[in-house]
Amino acid sequence: MRFVMALGVVALGAGCAHSPRTAGPAEPDLASRARQLSAEAEQAYDSLDFERCAERFRASGEADVEGPDRAESFYRSAGCASLAGHTDAAVEVLKRAVQGGYYDADHLEYDPELAALHPLPAWSGIVAEARANLAKAPEAPFMTMTLMGVDAFGSRKVDRETIQRLMGLEVGKPIVHSAAIFRQKEAALREQYGLAFARVGMSIYFAAERKGTAFVVVDMVDAEDAGRLRFLPEPKGHPTDPEGLVARWNDYVQRLQQLQMQGKLAEDSSCKVASCVGGFGHPDLAAFEPEFLAKVPGQLDALTAVLREEADPEKRGAAAYLLAYAPTNEETAQRLQPFIRDPESSVRNSVLRVLTATQEAATKPLVDLAAVADAVAMPTATDRNKATYLLSYLLDDLPPDALKAQRAGLLRQLGERLVEMSALTLPINRDPAVQVLKQLSGEKYETADEWRAWLARQPKTAG
Repeated sequence: MRFVMALGVVALGAGCAHSPRTAGPAEPDLASRARQLSAEAEQAYDSLDFERCAERFRASGEADVEGPDRAESFYRSAGCASLAGHTDAAVEVLKRAVQGGYYDADHLEYDPELAALHPLPAWSGIVAEARANLAKAPEAPFMTMTLMGVDAFGSRKVDRETIQRLMGLEVGKPIVHSAAIFRQKEAALREQYGLAFARVGMSIYFAAERKGTAFVVVDMVDAEDAGRLRFLPEPKGHPTDPEGLVARWNDYVQRLQQLQMQGKLAEDSSCKVASCVGGFGHPDLAAFEPEFLAKVPGQLDALTAVLREEADPEKRGAAAYLLAYAPTNEETAQRLQPFIRDPESSVRNSVLRVLTATQEAATKPLVDLAAVADAVAMPTATDRNKATYLLSYLLDDLPPDALKAQRAGLLRQLGERLVEMSALTLPINRDPAVQVLKQLSGEKYETADEWRAWLARQPKTAG
């Protein structure tokens, strides 16, 4: 029986959702200046330069015309000023944001970047004004999530309780993502526990029965396990985008994400190939897939060159998705498998997502089992969950005698890791591990304790 990998979950980026900037006919220079300042502010935010971030976002707001972009820039400036320790300046610019119409009151109230402002006398008035703006807003803001679980994975030194304490997380409470604060916590973990790697991420569900929920996942690698960080060299080239396909894919993804955030994505998410990110059912998306179907088969070598040589990870990821439009699933798998260990996690995610969907649609193994089993040990959850789903689909397609022959070796290599994954709270990280354990064992346990006891009863075979 096949099972479907959940795709109604995304990782949030830094800050708030941004409205597209549009220049009025009489003010192109001001709009261009505001966009440039905002880009400089984002760069400062990414480098944790909060002084410059606050100054640039504030300047962007002052250069912009009245409207949501102006209010958004002032809001972002307030967050950076607060992180820089300038609470009075943060209050002043935050007032300008709500006076300018900022209305995402829940985001404001639970934004950890503004936590330093909560004790100040002006805080309650700012929240009240944002709620008054919300009452007359033209559309609802993107929902604020509720934290449903915290997972710590990969370290023998740091457990879930330690992570919750270090990050101040409360399950069952609203949570707002902050890339900057997550980066600070990663650095603290590496320093305090001598980790070779620490990554804090947040996944949100925006569809189906888990809509509005979030899970924080902290991936870690102990110094003695640094071999898990083995990847391909960083590409340095800039090959030609064949027929503009990479740019067109990124246009598609941008529009798809906008529709998802607005709750406007059509129910019909079907597509013509095995790997379907969000489909083409919405009228705004319908024109993209015919172009991919027509052009990709003639550009397979050029797209593979982009995946192998392009320095920009976003373009490499786009090439991986486009290779799903190869004439056969076998060719898609053959071209993608060498890039399972791309140096960038977002590209690995794209490669593994396409391979997983491609193998799910197949009736025979298309990918090397050893390469997939090795990928289950990669450092991030987005690596592991797709590699484990892919492993499950491969096991489905192995002849019974071949599955029996592989069982002992896979349990030696992956048994402990799969049992650890079966204890996770995020379903897309836990469920594939449980499925593989069921396939290898022939048993139907559900809890991590049951699986741990089962694994302890298995014969210990050397080699």
